[in-house]
Amino acid sequence: MQQSNKVFNQTNLNLLLVTALAALTIKTQLLPSDSTTVRELNVQRINVMEPSGHPRLVIANTGHAPKAIKDGKEFFDPGPRPGMIFYNDEGTENGGFVFRGFEKDGKVEHGLHLSFDRYNQDQSLALQHVEQDGMLVTGLNVIDRPQYPVDDYMQLMLAAEKGDAKASARIKELEQLHPDIHGNRRAFYGTLNKKAMLQLNDPQGNKRIEMAVGTDGKPQLVFYAADGSELMRLPEAVQVN
Repeated sequence: MQQSNKVFNQTNLNLLLVTALAALTIKTQLLPSDSTTVRELNVQRINVMEPSGHPRLVIANTGHAPKAIKDGKEFFDPGPRPGMIFYNDEGTENGGFVFRGFEKDGKVEHGLHLSFDRYNQDQSLALQHVEQDGMLVTGLNVIDRPQYPVDDYMQLMLAAEKGDAKASARIKELEQLHPDIHGNRRAFYGTLNKKAMLQLNDPQGNKRIEMAVGTDGKPQLVFYAADGSELMRLPEAVQVN
């Protein structure tokens, strides 16, 4: 009987050690030795970096918002933009989620903006909500961007603003070579001052088709020529507010 109890106790001890070892292994896998867990953290900016030293994600308040970055180097200050900025594998900005909102002297300035950029360019897809100067717009924008690097173009723009004639001439050349150098909106789906619509534009950014439902609830489908004149309106008798 004593021998049986010794075997039983040793078996229980072995099971306990195996269970403890398994639990320790799982904990080690889930929480690496250099990790830290906190209940609450107050910060003004967080930089998520790759081992290469390039940023991958920056979360910041208004005062610590990052400047525009390409290949890990700053090239332009777009101004305050609190929120999150995304970066690609080369440390170049490629989108983000920014948001602001306040009321001053009875006027509302409010906006949320989630965007995704073309490679080495500005936003080509943007989801936004904006309330400003009596305008209320909520929707999705699709924008054509040129292949020309945005940092080179911004340097030319900054130089032209300071009176550099060569920079101004180069910008005019680029406008001929890249008609979408400033970005041409190709599609919009959303609401504008409570008017629901789908707009489709040509490569030059001219509105060509608009399907809408006005504030009166009546539908309208309009086709436009490149110069903005109407080609067809269906139904003809309906006017959209």
